[in-house]
Amino acid sequence: MNGFLIIDKSQGMTSYDVIRRLKRITRFKKIGYIGTLDRNATGILPVAINEGVKLVPYLEDVKKVYKAKFLLGLTTDTYDVQGKVLRKIEPERFERDVLEEHLIKFKGKIKQRIPLFSAKKVGRKPLYKLAKEGVNIEPMYKDVEVYDIKLLSYDHPFVEVELICSKGTYVRTLAHDFGEELGCGASLYALKRTRHGEFGEDEAVKVEDIRSVEDIIKYLIPCEKVLRFAKEVVVEKQLERFLRHGMPVPIFGSVKDWKEGELAKILSKEGSMLAIGVADPSSRTIKVKRLINA
Repeated sequence: MNGFLIIDKSQGMTSYDVIRRLKRITRFKKIGYIGTLDRNATGILPVAINEGVKLVPYLEDVKKVYKAKFLLGLTTDTYDVQGKVLRKIEPERFERDVLEEHLIKFKGKIKQRIPLFSAKKVGRKPLYKLAKEGVNIEPMYKDVEVYDIKLLSYDHPFVEVELICSKGTYVRTLAHDFGEELGCGASLYALKRTRHGEFGEDEAVKVEDIRSVEDIIKYLIPCEKVLRFAKEVVVEKQLERFLRHGMPVPIFGSVKDWKEGELAKILSKEGSMLAIGVADPSSRTIKVKRLINA
């Protein structure tokens, strides 16, 4: 069992609750998830199993798609509706074009304040623990990118949006900042991740529906079926031994088809993944970066 399970996380469950539930079914040599979802968020949570863990670094820095619902008129300390209420007003009814005009301000590269109630660590402690202890923390910011954002619906006082964003984007912060732009405040009411890089809802399964090893095997996406953007290089049996000693693989065919540093999946004749490599057209080789199933 090497590869990925694409879990559709339910509300009220932490990302690590998903791992705990899977561990009850069987033992794994390695298991982990990509991209933490808050307890009250739902949607796509890729879980790497065994050799799949080695592919995680190549699947983290990807675009993510979310559907989010903001509640206008409410400001909290956590930037979502579960937090302590700091301000609550009856917001005015906005014209749709006014909402769209303010939303578009968040498109592009933006600087976000990291919510105090988040898993971001200061030293060895997450911010949310320090916040609960009343520790005074200087505001922390990070650079993220929103590639696209659009208004889906407006049912006063609820605003539903869809956004495509970079790794590390806090949709809670976006909701808060959007409310500040409007002047009435806003908090995140609901959040669903509908895509994580190459993984979408069509491949997702509820963790509650996985009850046996057979179910894991049924829904598992093997290593060779991920990194769909990478080119495939098939090696003959006699080259596998050299490959496992870290020797580069020759580029077969035209070198012009390869870019410097381009990622490659190195497969056996039988189709199983042997390694991840990067192209070095100047030496006409694919250099091995990480062995799989070694």
